Amino acid sequence: MAKSILTLKGISRDFYDAKVRQRVLKNIDLEFYAGELAIVAGPSGSGKTTLLSIMGLILKPSEGRIYIKGEDVSDLAEDREATLRRRNFGFVFQTPTEIPALTILENILVANAVQGTRVPPALRDKAQSLLASFGLSEYAHVKPKVLSTGEKQRVAIARALINDPVLLLCDEPTSALDAENSALVLDTLKGVSRDDDRGVVLVTHDPRVYPYGDRVITLEHGAVVHDWRREVAA
Repeated sequence: MAKSILTLKGISRDFYDAKVRQRVLKNIDLEFYAGELAIVAGPSGSGKTTLLSIMGLILKPSEGRIYIKGEDVSDLAEDREATLRRRNFGFVFQTPTEIPALTILENILVANAVQGTRVPPALRDKAQSLLASFGLSEYAHVKPKVLSTGEKQRVAIARALINDPVLLLCDEPTSALDAENSALVLDTLKGVSRDDDRGVVLVTHDPRVYPYGDRVITLEHGAVVHDWRREVAA
């Protein structure tokens, strides 16, 4: 049986506009598993990015509970929440955000370096290994400006994986890519999701992404209207 990574129970989220409440998520019950590429789909304004932010402990729900590997993490202090976020989640955003002055290898390790301690050789080796697995070894010591947008997005995935997150959260990672680069990034994410200890969640409004998913969850007006999982041959 697949390992449960993240469970959402009764998640709702309100925003206020001129003191008028707008409920953008409505009583969401979802569970996410290791070894799975789950796609969260829906039109603009359906609540996809809000849901992803709550999943990653960036945004607190107005109602409901969040569980990481069975542990209720709904009411943690901010410092404990930040520690859990760093240990459990990797984030890939719509636009790659490499630091131009750093090499590709340095960009992957930058979060570890800014903590004020020397980057261990083992972690540097791991970064090299991630680049190799994504076919980017030759770019380790060059600056980001020589990379295509698709290559930069794969570097962003490597950076998100450097600390072994249990869940990779991706917000429209292919929206700025052409068809060829989009396929390369999606193939990379599909490979990442095959880890028995890790899952991938990808938010998108692009139906061309759907065939890569093991599961497609559709949101409309802040509610789950469809949760389809691909059948696995016996």
